[in-house]
Amino acid sequence: MAEAAGDVVRLPTPRGDAEARRMGQAEAGQSRWCVRHPWGTETFYGTAEQVTAHMRKRAAAHEVAEAGRPTSGTGGSVWRA
Repeated sequence: MAEAAGDVVRLPTPRGDAEARRMGQAEAGQSRWCVRHPWGTETFYGTAEQVTAHMRKRAAAHEVAEAGRPTSGTGGSVWRA
């Protein structure tokens, strides 16, 4: 569940918390957010509700991508010379 406090939105993910901080408003009137995920940072434009939905979507997509990769040191293909 996302937690909002003023200009900060936090969303717990399996790899750590994702956090969005409001940086101001764009010319079109939407808020500009700096979104920090455990795996990277991005800028998002929209409302607090939209940034929360975006963070959930990105976290779910990242987890699906991670699930498809072999973990380092175990599994995966073995290369032999």
